[in-house]
Amino acid sequence: MSDFLSQLQMVEEAVKGATKGFMAKLDSVTFKMTIGGLKSNDPTAAMISIEQLAKEKREISIPPLYVVARGHPVQQVRDKAEEALKQLDKGNEIPALVKGKEVKEAVAALVARFGNFKKL
Repeated sequence: MSDFLSQLQMVEEAVKGATKGFMAKLDSVTFKMTIGGLKSNDPTAAMISIEQLAKEKREISIPPLYVVARGHPVQQVRDKAEEALKQLDKGNEIPALVKGKEVKEAVAALVARFGNFKKL
């Protein structure tokens, strides 16, 4: 679980500097709260956060969802995150970006590609 939490923390730190302006800061706060839900020990809370991220249809949600899909201790939560990733990855870019990479490297590639609040 500690690797999982540290990887989610890495995503938070990576996108923290990407915010500009009031609306982006507001989105950043909401995003951070949702990431907090992903860190929950309660699988129901994590799945609610996953549903929220999928519903918002924002590419910036891809890196944390990837971490959850690869590292959450509960299989049902990992499956839900994988489902959300498929919904968000309209261009089917994720497989090429993460191919042959460890989770940490894959997350860095996903943040570089999708982790920008300006795309909101």
